Amino acid sequence: MKEHEKTHNVSPACIPSSLLNSSPVRKLLLILILFFSVGSESATTASDDLKDQSGTSLHILAKIDGTDQLHISHRAVRWKHGSWAWPTHVEINGQPWSPRQQQTLQVGSDSPFVQSHIRLAGATIHKIQGRGLVRLGYDANGLIVRFDDEGHNGSATYEVLITFADQICKQSEQIIDDLTSETGQPPKPLELNIQTKIDGADAVHIDSDKVKWTHYESSWPRKVSLNGRNWDPYAEPVFNPESKGVFIPAGLNLSAAELVEKSGRGAVQLLKSDDRLTIRFDDRHAPGSDLYTARVRIPISQLWPVEIRCNLPEHVVGASLTVVRYEKDESHPTIVPGQHVFDHLGRTVVALPAGSYRFEVQHQARPQILVALKSSRVEVGSPTTVRLQSIQIATPKLAVQGFRRLELTQLGIRSILPTGSVSWKRNARSEHVSLVLSKDESYRIRVFGSNEYVQVALWKELKTNEIRRIQESAENMVRCSFGWQAEALHPVAAGVKLNFPDSQYEFPITNNTLFLTNRRFLELGYWFQIKNGRKAVFHPQGYTLPQAPSDHLFELGGPLTGRASAAILTNESLGGPSARQLWTDISLIDPQGHILDCQNSSIDWNWEVQMRDSAAPPKPPLTQAAIQRLGNVTDTVLLKAHYQLDQPTELVLAPERFVPRRSKHVSTTSPAYMNWRTSAYLAKVERSLSEIASEREIPLDPSYGVKLSWWLNGGAIGGHRGTTMPLSGMVGDFTWFRHPWAISHELLHGFGYGHDEDMNRTDRVIQKRFLEHKWFVADHPNHVPEFLIQPNADLTEFVPGKPVDLLNLIDLERDILSGEWKLENGVLFTPTSSGGRLKLPVEAPASYELLMVVTRLKGRDTLGLEIVAGEKNNGTMLALDGWLGRACGLHFLDGRAGDQNESTYQGGVFPDQKEHTILCRVTPQSVFVEVDDNRIIDWYGDPKRFRHPTNSTEIRGRELVLSETKNVSYQITKIQLRTIRSPE
Repeated sequence: MKEHEKTHNVSPACIPSSLLNSSPVRKLLLILILFFSVGSESATTASDDLKDQSGTSLHILAKIDGTDQLHISHRAVRWKHGSWAWPTHVEINGQPWSPRQQQTLQVGSDSPFVQSHIRLAGATIHKIQGRGLVRLGYDANGLIVRFDDEGHNGSATYEVLITFADQICKQSEQIIDDLTSETGQPPKPLELNIQTKIDGADAVHIDSDKVKWTHYESSWPRKVSLNGRNWDPYAEPVFNPESKGVFIPAGLNLSAAELVEKSGRGAVQLLKSDDRLTIRFDDRHAPGSDLYTARVRIPISQLWPVEIRCNLPEHVVGASLTVVRYEKDESHPTIVPGQHVFDHLGRTVVALPAGSYRFEVQHQARPQILVALKSSRVEVGSPTTVRLQSIQIATPKLAVQGFRRLELTQLGIRSILPTGSVSWKRNARSEHVSLVLSKDESYRIRVFGSNEYVQVALWKELKTNEIRRIQESAENMVRCSFGWQAEALHPVAAGVKLNFPDSQYEFPITNNTLFLTNRRFLELGYWFQIKNGRKAVFHPQGYTLPQAPSDHLFELGGPLTGRASAAILTNESLGGPSARQLWTDISLIDPQGHILDCQNSSIDWNWEVQMRDSAAPPKPPLTQAAIQRLGNVTDTVLLKAHYQLDQPTELVLAPERFVPRRSKHVSTTSPAYMNWRTSAYLAKVERSLSEIASEREIPLDPSYGVKLSWWLNGGAIGGHRGTTMPLSGMVGDFTWFRHPWAISHELLHGFGYGHDEDMNRTDRVIQKRFLEHKWFVADHPNHVPEFLIQPNADLTEFVPGKPVDLLNLIDLERDILSGEWKLENGVLFTPTSSGGRLKLPVEAPASYELLMVVTRLKGRDTLGLEIVAGEKNNGTMLALDGWLGRACGLHFLDGRAGDQNESTYQGGVFPDQKEHTILCRVTPQSVFVEVDDNRIIDWYGDPKRFRHPTNSTEIRGRELVLSETKNVSYQITKIQLRTIRSPE
């Protein structure tokens, strides 16, 4: 453990209790807490100081069952009931009310519900309790509160507090003046300083009335310094700040708090949620503990009223305002929480501390009208009015040099936020679009358009006045065409469906169709229909286009090839953790690797599973006898399919085994023909790992590896460098940018996370970053995914001379044939007493070297390696230390045992319990074996001379198998396969 040589002693700057008890300070803190928690969906309490301010806020309590609306003006409230039962136990500022008996409440001018000088457009709602949604709206008569309890049984209590920006800002100004006069100087920022040793992961949560320590992993800290005061979180997990003479206003944290100092070997993060400040310490990555420091500064500043006005109010009434704050030295803006809604006059008012802001409205009240208004940077430091001067643009024109009469078919306008847009798509009910945009602003847009010959997909950033006529040069676009292979069926109709990060585009194609785009990466699926009306639909896969200007040909169709796969996989839903099921798949593949979408094709596709021995296929869950009967499914199972395109066709296929796959940090196996699906899935796992490392602020070790396994369960399991996911999540996912279900959650287990709020928060962050990355790619059409693997590439590279780590690819659940093999921390242990056989996850190439590092743990007898050689896949077993350690050899060469033929080596090779390196080199005409650089077998000949005894299982295909006799045990720390060139 490394101790820091220096500690930082910061004098507490939080407000002492003597000053805290003064009325101005307490009110200021309550107002600021309220402001910075305006977006909270579950604020715990509403302060009496705010509830009791007559005419300046509204406290609403009601029992809601269904949907209801509360209409509010300055002197009256009216209840409008929607569905299910009428509300009961209703109170407005403590005044009981029965809306069913009296739908309208009116008060006199001397005690209004809302004082006349307060603008209703400045309302903000705080939901204190309630299981459904509560939303603000406006009409010509005033404010509307909409309650939605649909989807829940019975009724539930809702409690909301409505405050108004004018009153909050007025009180803020008065109280700061009072505080300044009391202290003789402007209010100083509050500071919070924490020092402690962390071993594992911990978090400190600061609320308005308490500080709470949450421990997640490893050892509790016992000595915490909080603003110079000692604290033992294990003995006292909740720290009462006022009882120790300080006040920590958690509500200030959302947009004002800063982490000004931190130290420690792991991550220290300040999280600013809606109503809480959280400081995270993450030391999971290293043994022992380390000293951590976190110092947070919370400025106190006056709130200023900011009125946002739109000159076309009819387009924004009821629309939400987005407010983003730009902090210094931050690359991304912070979203200011809270519901801010435009009234019928096109106004809304927000209370903001001094700072730099932008304001945006993205709204689509009707399908044919897109509202995308935004301001430039606005510096707030006094009462401010922001005018969103808008103009209307009728359906823009699309012009590409050399192509006439292009018609706009889709249009999207991006938000200033990292995610989101408003979009329009031409259809029978919306043939034209009207845009409401801000003058003299820039917009990121997406446009699709076409004429009878060309389709256009374009992403650009344009000034408002340039959007009337969207122009692009053909020199900036890739010119794509579509062709049908010579052996393809002649279609009478065909089309493509293109997937982009932010949209989809589907259109018919002919041999003359052109597609112009400035995007480099897309996913393409297609369909074709033949003369008899039958239609074949193919799933999408990814394509990388060349840099513009260039041409690209999408080759479609061609002779369709049947491919099939099978595997015995776990399915716990059938009755327990050991329940197994036979998974099978059969489909048609085109020459480009596109897989038939059997469900959406109209070719009378049907298929069945058969056994080679003509018996009925075993039903799930598989018994042990059924598993043994299935054995190597390639040899025992047949998949038969019938379909009709131009003529009835029958496919009878032996299923292929899953093949090894690998990306930078992830290894798995999958059906050999599912290249695109596997590459897309592995790419997203890699992105998850990258985002996890970024969030933890700890670089991912280059050697870090995840073994990804599959099962048929609905759930998933994650752990140290191993994750098991539903196979359906891979085989059914064709979208590059969608976050795979539960993958980041399971990967987090591998980094030491347990099922707690810290894990859930991190998981949400990763999924949010996936969404942000999708929109980042949408904004950058020249982007090509960094983890892209071409669809026709095998993810496990069998490149001559390059070794493949087979040990890391072993899946015991899939590969064990018999015996109790174990795999712990990357080390393989053979069965201790029963003997056994284990398939290696590889199809052997024509010539290869197998390198193993082996230690004998106990006993003295055979470690076998079943190898294959020659074009006829002739197999034999290399017996090492066989016959009680007396000999080695190729077993049953010419039908003779390995200790009695020309390959025999007299003597053992594991005389001690030390590591020994085995190198076995196999070509179509030879087998060489070396142990610790000492050649023990040097055999040349025809592999047809290899024989298996009649009572053993014959090797099928080009499988390699490890085996072991009884009463002996080995440890294997390396198994590498290297393809070598076959001799001439």
